[in-house]
Amino acid sequence: MRLSPTLVAALCLFSANAVQGYGILGHTLTGQVAQKFLTPETAKQVKEILSPYYDGLLSKAAPWPDTIKGQAKYRWASILHYVNTPGDNPPDSCHFEYNYHGADVVNGLFNMTSQLQHYKASPPVTPEEKSAREDALRFFVHFMGDVHQPLHNSGKARGGNDAPAKWGRARTNLHRIWDGQLILKDIKDRFDNNPKAYLDNMIDMTRGVWQPAASNWTVCDPDKNQGDNPWSSSTAQLAHLLCPKEWTRIMNQLDCAMVWKDYDESRDYSLEYFEKVTGPENDYLVQRLMAQSGMRMAAILNEIYDPPTPEGTHQCGEQVSHEVPSESIRFVKQGPRRFVN
Repeated sequence: MRLSPTLVAALCLFSANAVQGYGILGHTLTGQVAQKFLTPETAKQVKEILSPYYDGLLSKAAPWPDTIKGQAKYRWASILHYVNTPGDNPPDSCHFEYNYHGADVVNGLFNMTSQLQHYKASPPVTPEEKSAREDALRFFVHFMGDVHQPLHNSGKARGGNDAPAKWGRARTNLHRIWDGQLILKDIKDRFDNNPKAYLDNMIDMTRGVWQPAASNWTVCDPDKNQGDNPWSSSTAQLAHLLCPKEWTRIMNQLDCAMVWKDYDESRDYSLEYFEKVTGPENDYLVQRLMAQSGMRMAAILNEIYDPPTPEGTHQCGEQVSHEVPSESIRFVKQGPRRFVN
């Protein structure tokens, strides 16, 4: 069995408690899902944007924003990984109402998407502009993972970082559990420590137990997502695909319904809780959120870098990388653009 070097590194780094944010493994997997659904033209342009180190792979670029948090140059981005909700108190109340205040994951996504569109329309010339474009792509991919981690969408106990919990014999916290411990245990228990099998299973479920819902994951209601968007003029054409306000609202509801439900710091979260959020009882929730993130990420990037033909359809060809073998996927634009198997 040959594992992706990126995943091997992710497992080692997470075990060493070397990461914060969504966790290297979670970001790597969402990037791999997205890579699976890129058109060849989009994949080509992504490779041109990213430094050679990344081999054109979103999965290698996705963890980067967590590695530069301590750098003065990027200090401005540290508060763009999450959104706090005033008055939020899960599991008792999750009545999410988004109020724009300029520095959170919702507007981080709007901002980075706007920059990607800007540089697509006006290709960068100087090294500084090329670097800014690469940064925008890396932040976009990362924030797409963060916004699909429920605890990045609730300010209670600093998103669960200050919520002690047990994980077997270890002491941890609720945020760390959702950042990676659930994923690692699921890979170990159901897939014999094989991350690629875990990834392949996610892709298979988009055609199986998650259908037909998966074909609608990339569909947004534009009216619900543009009101507080200061970059609305440049992202309006993506309003049927880019809806972080709605995604945040749904994640916040999960905080009440699942994540914080029956919270008890003496509870062993590696037992019943783990089974509920990773197994069939709740539709393989942890995997499903990563699959949603990756598919939505790909849909937005495809719309920017390889928009549909005037006839409204195009066929994705064979996209091959050493990480993720791809398949042909049709995109149909009838109103909103969506995935169709």
